Amino acid sequence: MNAAGQVRMTIRHACPQCGLVTVPGQAFCGKCGRRLVSCKVCGATNLDSSGYCHNCGKSLSQQVQAPARQPATPSQGVDSTQSPDSKPVVISQTPVLSPESRILDYLSEHHGEISITRASQELGVNIQLLTDTLSRLQSRGLIQRESAFVERMRNCVTCKRTIGADEPFCSYCGAKQGALKKAAQPALDPRTMKVTLTMLSRVIEAKDHPEYSEIDQLTTTIGNVALGREKPQDAQELTFQDQLRLLTLIFEYARDKVVYKGETFGEYVRWPWETIKTGGDCDCKVVLLASMLASLAFRRMYLLVLPPGTYVDIQTNKERSMQGHAILEVELSEKGKRIPLRLDPSCADCDVDEMAAAVEPLLSNFYRVPIIP
Repeated sequence: MNAAGQVRMTIRHACPQCGLVTVPGQAFCGKCGRRLVSCKVCGATNLDSSGYCHNCGKSLSQQVQAPARQPATPSQGVDSTQSPDSKPVVISQTPVLSPESRILDYLSEHHGEISITRASQELGVNIQLLTDTLSRLQSRGLIQRESAFVERMRNCVTCKRTIGADEPFCSYCGAKQGALKKAAQPALDPRTMKVTLTMLSRVIEAKDHPEYSEIDQLTTTIGNVALGREKPQDAQELTFQDQLRLLTLIFEYARDKVVYKGETFGEYVRWPWETIKTGGDCDCKVVLLASMLASLAFRRMYLLVLPPGTYVDIQTNKERSMQGHAILEVELSEKGKRIPLRLDPSCADCDVDEMAAAVEPLLSNFYRVPIIP
């Protein structure tokens, strides 16, 4: 920050293929595996197959690329392993704001209401880093929870997966998205926000209660049935097929073995062990399902919440009143690809990645809130 209080901007180093933030001199992208080169003129990161820098337009083929190495840190100065003939590595003296400071400034500029997807693009950080940083800022009391994590949803025009309404391209299939029609939509009103935050706290704080042992014992038993005792029960270590089998059995338990209670949306959001004993409505069942999956290290999960209100059914073009609904979205991984699956444990006839017929036409009216266990 200079004397006038203005923040000096630095070049955003990111893989042009997938957008993952990189460091100068990085040889390969950690997300998509593409080989990278840095422009010697402006420092921007480019694919090694590019003929010209996408940032400054200078020819890359005429630039001699030094062997890839970790960049020197300010405390190290010039890399001591350089040969006498090599050019010194110049350390930029431009102050770089920490992710927390940048995100706080961004929140202030947007009056506390942001889209996770758009903020990720404009700040040049991936969504996981953004949501993790927001969680830390919340825990320190620097921001309020009511507005930071919420984003409007839509379906990709090609693959039909759930993406943020502000995404110009689908993050799963890459298809370009058209303009989203600004149809009337009930806002995420204070009561629905309170219900959503209660659901989040039930999932995140459940492990701190002694009753959580019931959830651990239950998921361990289901894991043994799904995978056998010899396989790991950490979802991050499983193949896609084993992830899917484990998730399916957990979902079927929450759908079939737990009584559904037709209560008013958000009337009382139960703890997961309470729902097992007494049953519950859609929000209670989603809390139970998310808690069971979290105990097996499924980490990429989202609450999908529909506020109570009147909506236009995109299939019939008629208005319908809804009392509110909640489902869960879980991302599995297969060879580096993210595969999102929707789970509606309150729908007795729904399988994995299916929704109740009355709710699916209203999907673009849901709000998506990441769960950070």
